[in-house]
Amino acid sequence: MAIKFEKIKAGDVLWDYHSVRAGNTTMRRWGNWRVRIIEIDHAAGFAIVSWNGNQPQKWFRRQLEKLRREMGKESSW
Repeated sequence: MAIKFEKIKAGDVLWDYHSVRAGNTTMRRWGNWRVRIIEIDHAAGFAIVSWNGNQPQKWFRRQLEKLRREMGKESSW
């Protein structure tokens, strides 16, 4: 379940969970990526995050509200 922007704080580890292509095919699979919140500015509506261990970048409120507190679980579709 997605989270509220107001409840996110610096130091949180959240999860990006969405559908991606499975290699060079038309099939899809579910993927999980770790997102570490480095700093957050609630007034301006953005945070500095490190997605999957990459360089820190600015993410805005809409992107952050799609994250989850727990790692996603694969669904059977």
